[in-house]
Amino acid sequence: MKRFLILAIIALSMLVSVNASEMQYNWTINESGTYTLSEDMLVNYSGIRINASNVVLDGNNHHLMSNISDGTGLYIYGNYENYTENITIKNLKLKNWSIGVKIGWTVKNITIINCEFEDNEDFLDSDALGQYFYLNSIHENQTVYSDTPLMSPKLVYTYNGNEYTYRLGNYYYGYAGADSEDEGVYSGVYEVSESACDPYPLIKTPENYKVTETLYPNVELKYKYDSAVIADIFALTSDPENYVITDTPVTTTPTTTPRSGSGGRSYDSDISDDIQSRIIKNFVSSATVIYGNEIDENYANQLRERIQNANGFTITGNAVIVGGPFANPFAMEYNDQFEMPITNENPGENKGIIQVLKVQDTSGSIIKSYTIVYIAGSDRLGTLAAMEYFKTLEDLPTGPIMVEWTENGPVLT
Repeated sequence: MKRFLILAIIALSMLVSVNASEMQYNWTINESGTYTLSEDMLVNYSGIRINASNVVLDGNNHHLMSNISDGTGLYIYGNYENYTENITIKNLKLKNWSIGVKIGWTVKNITIINCEFEDNEDFLDSDALGQYFYLNSIHENQTVYSDTPLMSPKLVYTYNGNEYTYRLGNYYYGYAGADSEDEGVYSGVYEVSESACDPYPLIKTPENYKVTETLYPNVELKYKYDSAVIADIFALTSDPENYVITDTPVTTTPTTTPRSGSGGRSYDSDISDDIQSRIIKNFVSSATVIYGNEIDENYANQLRERIQNANGFTITGNAVIVGGPFANPFAMEYNDQFEMPITNENPGENKGIIQVLKVQDTSGSIIKSYTIVYIAGSDRLGTLAAMEYFKTLEDLPTGPIMVEWTENGPVLT
């Protein structure tokens, strides 16, 4: 079993691709959320641009192809005032691009997994600060630039009927290392190009490795809106042969870096301190809080400072609807889709309900998934009861929660 002494560094490049940032893209993602391709995309010039943090793009094993052998297939834009972070690209086939995936230098905590790259000039051009690139299939005659090695975090996986705890790299068509490890990787570091290496090149194609657990970073993510910036990112300061192989690997301690603000927050700085759970705080941070009238505006401000009037607004991502259908037009639009619609009679005087709805937007070639939380009551005290109780939750509920306002505050009913 090979061991590597790999030094963690912060590798920032000040070179920005003007062409990539100025190109016209067939699809631009400006909101956090999960996006899924529903069909192959054959486009001119450039494919998809991601401008937002907290995005999952699932290719659903479809192709993103150029018909002119030019442009950038997928561009993850680095916001130079605030980092673009927490991006996952998976199950996407990129073909016939000048650059398959381009990543700006102010992008951090990005994972690219189970993708296939074919007939691109460069399959990856990455200045990312914090990147995992593994279990991808790389066809021949493509080059690569990456500030960090092309590898996984520490994983638990099965291979050839056995379970291993190890790291994995990628499968390269046409590459056969001299020696192999029991863990299913070739010995030694594969220098994919002059500017990128893979310490754990795969012996077989990625479907032969079944990941059951990710061990690093050692951060418990209880809910999909929870986020932690990955600190286990390695970059070599010189060619791999300059490093000493030791029996005891050097490890780093995982840390959490704030999305904004200070004090170790992983959520926006305007989120209310009255919200007790980090999971709920992270969801509200990812969501637009929408109100319909002045009373509900005051309730909405109990979640965060930046809120949105429902008039003239369109829901395109995670949202919290505050107030019932008579005051909030979005409550009116979605009311009947919830398990317990709100009326003057239901749930009743001084009573409110907290509900969650999963929504899929299938109007385009990319399917977008997002979550709507509905906090409303039959009257203003019912909405207040639901709002106050929501702030005490540990996680988003799987079913409706009914509460009633009393002289002692909200109580479950």
